[in-house]
Amino acid sequence: MRRSLVKKGMMAGMLMVVCVGCSLRSDLETRFAMKAVPEQICRVAVLPFENRTSNPEAGTMAYRIFYSELASSGALQLETEGEMRFFMLRNRLLPGQLLNASHYADLVERLEVDAVITGMVSEVGMDSRKAGENVPFVAMQLDMYDVRNGRRVLSTFHRRWGDDYRKAMHFGMVNTVTGVMSHLSREVIDDWIEKGVGDCR
Repeated sequence: MRRSLVKKGMMAGMLMVVCVGCSLRSDLETRFAMKAVPEQICRVAVLPFENRTSNPEAGTMAYRIFYSELASSGALQLETEGEMRFFMLRNRLLPGQLLNASHYADLVERLEVDAVITGMVSEVGMDSRKAGENVPFVAMQLDMYDVRNGRRVLSTFHRRWGDDYRKAMHFGMVNTVTGVMSHLSREVIDDWIEKGVGDCR
């Protein structure tokens, strides 16, 4: 009897962990391009993020937070932020502007990177309609392109609300936009790693 109860308890615990994982990743979607080989991506450059929100600082904040989280993960070798600023100035590029063949050639020859990551912040703000609280929210699109051929490797969309973590893990609500950006960035990076990005061969 006791053994049966223990077994049922373990199964319930495992089910709860699975359900928590599902709820935390409900708005996280990564799609790989056909014939993409993420294992061949080792060194990357992250371009300044495009900002499509009314918050003038959202793009810069998201870019720096994502860059920091990616560096902390150790999954990929990163080109410095300064070098990427020089690249943008040298080629007269704005955040979100599409790269052409000459830009990819510049990245290969001067910086010797395998891929470039672009980002776009589509939503950011505080919502006061949720249970009378100010709840921060963020939505971002991230794309990775192989600079050796200009082809897309992957595309990820992710959206998070500050109270998602309280609902799923009982950690308490994330109260700031930057806090949500940090959590969101880590979840995207973890998803990439699980799917083979950074497994250099």
